[in-house]
Amino acid sequence: MRAAPDRQGALEALAGHLARDLLGSERGLVRVFELYVAAARRPALLEVTQGWLLRSRRALELHFDPVTARELDALIKGALHQALSTYPMTPEQIRHALVRVTR
Repeated sequence: MRAAPDRQGALEALAGHLARDLLGSERGLVRVFELYVAAARRPALLEVTQGWLLRSRRALELHFDPVTARELDALIKGALHQALSTYPMTPEQIRHALVRVTR
């Protein structure tokens, strides 16, 4: 997010990150879910997870107001869950959803 020059650049970076690094990588996706499960079972990891989620939201706030950043964060988490579907969202659908949330 820091490298994005503006809001549009941030949206493109976010769409690319989701499609390539998370949804495009089974390993990356599994790591995210494993962290959530581990934090749910071991309270000591909850603080680590909360810190990670907060840093993610703060990165979004570099280009979006706090309310929009929170909505984008929720959309990102939903997109991760969609990856488990037999009909996951395509990169184009993700990009479209990100644009809609930020209008």
